[in-house]
Amino acid sequence: MDATSLLFGPDRFQRKRDYLKCFEEVVDYAKKEKPELFLIGGDLFDIMRPSNSVRAAVMNDLRALSEHGVKVFAVSGHHDTPKSIEEGVSPLQVYGNSGYMHYFANPSSPETVTLKLDTCLTSITGVGHNPLHEGGSDPLAAIQTKLEGDFNIVLAHAPVQGFSGWTGDEPIIRPSSIPRELDLLVVGHFHNHQAKSVGRTEVIYPGSTERVDFAEEADEKGFVWVEFDRGGLLSKKFIKTDARPYRTAEIEFPNTPEPLKSLKEQAAKYLDKETVLRIKVRGTATPIGLTGYRRSELISFCEGKVFHCFVNEDDLVVQAGERPSKGPKDTPLQELEEYFRKQMETSSEDDRAVLAEALQLSLTKLREAGAW
Repeated sequence: MDATSLLFGPDRFQRKRDYLKCFEEVVDYAKKEKPELFLIGGDLFDIMRPSNSVRAAVMNDLRALSEHGVKVFAVSGHHDTPKSIEEGVSPLQVYGNSGYMHYFANPSSPETVTLKLDTCLTSITGVGHNPLHEGGSDPLAAIQTKLEGDFNIVLAHAPVQGFSGWTGDEPIIRPSSIPRELDLLVVGHFHNHQAKSVGRTEVIYPGSTERVDFAEEADEKGFVWVEFDRGGLLSKKFIKTDARPYRTAEIEFPNTPEPLKSLKEQAAKYLDKETVLRIKVRGTATPIGLTGYRRSELISFCEGKVFHCFVNEDDLVVQAGERPSKGPKDTPLQELEEYFRKQMETSSEDDRAVLAEALQLSLTKLREAGAW
């Protein structure tokens, strides 16, 4: 939440509210269904210092969950874990101190909490993002104690080998490091929802509850509802949130005297007031054709008909114009002589004599100055 939305201009405040709205959809579902556990896999906040209004709203949500008997556990992620002394502590620490949430603050020494739930004795171990870990290290290697619940959960924030998502030179969870007695590994970091079994362990990325950019245009957003008992995992269900739709429209630049008219007609097919629209103008345009095109006018046409519009012209190729033919290369003195010659053609006899004298004087002075 509280993601930077400067590119949205005046719509940025509503765009920021979108993230909080989707989180509160999850909270409202939990208040209605009253699960025993509510797990947050990191990056609850997009920045280390979220605004006071967002902090207060989240505190109210966590308090409401606590009043409904829901126990909340969380780790921090890449965006809400401090990376220096100057950054202090994670914003999640405040909620851990409030008593409304249990925050696993030390990824170097993972903590395990054991609870007696209605169905079975359950252990939860938290391993958040550790900025001190070197690339290629394994976050779960820090778990040194045996998990002894009837049902064991690890809540982590990291890439897991075998799951799709961009990874750089960072720590990664390998299947070989997953504890044998682990029943459920809930992981944050990748924004796309995915789940599969690794040995006896069910690994689940709930994914983000709201879209971040156009790379997530086709992703469904939501959260995962899981049921289990001492015998293991009984069911899992992905529940979608009402995330803001993103859509890309690829339209051709027309070879017509009025290209904007055609571009607007093509863009009109994709207009929807709830959608963040990206128009990719592609094809080939001539320099003359471009004189009839204005990106600002295309954006203005979409204003009020979509939530926000971006126009991208990276795939638009502009043809090179014809270069003027080059005449013979004359020297400065030759150019001067040509100029005087044309003047003398239309002058009287007396004037021609004056011009001829002026030409010779000019040529002499220029040669002395180094002209050729």
